[in-house]
Amino acid sequence: MTAITFVGERPSQIGLLYNPLSGTNRRDPALLPGAVAGLAEVVLREVRTPAEVTAALAAFAARDLRVVAVSGGDGTVQAALTALYARPGRRPRPHLVALAAGTTNMIAGDVGHPGDQVWALRRLAHWLRTGVGRVVRLERPVLHLTVPGHGPQCGLFCGVGLISRGVGFYREHLHNRGLAGVPGIALTLVRAVGAAALRPGHQATPLTARVDGRSLAGRGWLFLLVTTLDHLFFGLRPFWGDRHGPLRYTAVRSRAPRLLRLLPQLARGRAHPLGTEANGYFSGSGREIQLFLDSPLALDGELFTPATATEPTALTSAGRVGFLRVES
Repeated sequence: MTAITFVGERPSQIGLLYNPLSGTNRRDPALLPGAVAGLAEVVLREVRTPAEVTAALAAFAARDLRVVAVSGGDGTVQAALTALYARPGRRPRPHLVALAAGTTNMIAGDVGHPGDQVWALRRLAHWLRTGVGRVVRLERPVLHLTVPGHGPQCGLFCGVGLISRGVGFYREHLHNRGLAGVPGIALTLVRAVGAAALRPGHQATPLTARVDGRSLAGRGWLFLLVTTLDHLFFGLRPFWGDRHGPLRYTAVRSRAPRLLRLLPQLARGRAHPLGTEANGYFSGSGREIQLFLDSPLALDGELFTPATATEPTALTSAGRVGFLRVES
């Protein structure tokens, strides 16, 4: 989606959700609070749990803070989106600023600041104070996820099969062992794709998928992802089908032929004559996606396991969220 110059009356202050346990912040928890301590434009609230995120957002709303920066990982952004969008009727909703303070920072890489968060906050505060600088606004639809046995959740990226298993492997074996961030993600992806190519049937995840009432043929899947982001890790855009709904999806059946040959091209959004539904390669968009499964789903890095496979796990759109990005 095209970025547009942010217009309208500039707010005088912004709220800052600061998660000291996120990947970048955990290395030096005092760095960011110290850097913004002298900025009157920044109101900082420390958060560690979804409940604390919800309470902080309520405090910001009471002060009529219309811009909220998130210094945390994708999971902290997901907690903020859930607090703001999971239930209808909450208005007005603030603009968000996604800072690269986590381990993976996929959301910040697409709609936020993939670089230094201190620089971004200082430039944003300078813009609030003087009007000097360029701030752009980007919109994304918000994923609304209902999982049997769980309360409603909101986010921007959901994945099952190799994706959710990869999240579990990354957390258990790599996150705290010196392979966090890009190296850990790369190793996890290589491991997953290699295992799928060498033992295709072993990697199958049983699930039934429906997009706007249409069933995707097959029950054994390598992976399925649903997102509203334009770019994923490493700039990947694995979408090559139609675009008529807000939820983009891509799915590959287990035992899909020529996986190692096709996947690099399809991951960049380039259609291939062999990447067809008949061969087990699906990509498109829709307004409602239903999954029937009892294995975990990953929503922006957070795992949720359905209590039953007889009731649908449903993905819809909860509206649109505006992100601000400082470009100069």
